[in-house]
Amino acid sequence: MASEAEESPPLRQATTTGTAFTRTETLAGTCMVALGISAVLPISAEAPGRTMIVGAVAGLLIITACFLRSPAVIRAAVFIGPLFGCFATGILSGWPPAVTTVLVCVLPLGCLLLAGRSTALRPATPWLARGSLTPEAPWLGLATVLFSAAALTAWALAVRPEPGEYLQELRRLPLGLAILGIVAFALVNPVWEEMLFRGVLLTELAAVWGTRPAVVLQAVLFGAAHYAGFPSGIIGMFMAGTWGLVLGIMRVRSGGILITYLVHVTANAVIGILAVLILH
Repeated sequence: MASEAEESPPLRQATTTGTAFTRTETLAGTCMVALGISAVLPISAEAPGRTMIVGAVAGLLIITACFLRSPAVIRAAVFIGPLFGCFATGILSGWPPAVTTVLVCVLPLGCLLLAGRSTALRPATPWLARGSLTPEAPWLGLATVLFSAAALTAWALAVRPEPGEYLQELRRLPLGLAILGIVAFALVNPVWEEMLFRGVLLTELAAVWGTRPAVVLQAVLFGAAHYAGFPSGIIGMFMAGTWGLVLGIMRVRSGGILITYLVHVTANAVIGILAVLILH
């Protein structure tokens, strides 16, 4: 993270006034949302054809981004392209999830930082700044964690869902080791999620469509990404989307992603531990 002296500048606003966008801004924002959709669609080793189709579409979107010559869309493409590639290669090749996750956390950011050496693509990662602690951040973060935990507990007790593969593996371990596994997951997984949603998508969408649409759209995409998560389905999407909206507001207010990362880690750890305890 950057030091306090290197805090993220205020989110750039769209160049147009009101709600009217130029044709380039409309195309740029649409292309960026489409890239975000390609990044959150589920990848399954049982459906490699579907993944190849999504990959081909993502490739066309990246080419479109280059033709649009919008720095915001190009930066998003430089990050999302390797992100999708890492997930697709890791899942379809049967790599250990830990290896895929590490690559997803490192390679897309590395590509974006390299691209940021070009004057035309600066600033590439202003959102990497840790930002500042705003007055509402502690209570808003605590409320988010408590609400998420309460909602998750109620949902799990009512639905009694079949746990995902990772949770099933943890259920075979002693409780102490299972909790350590949850904490490890909670520390690592939010890295790429915060970089994608509160970092790239929020920042670059704000550059072309303004901050408010960017906060809402990244939350919608964040919710969609959790359709097959825990909790799952429409309820899971709504819960994750609401959570993403709060994190987006905190990101804008704080000027960096450190606060949102810490809240994300805490919520993931609490939710994961509750899931293990309820379903163990």
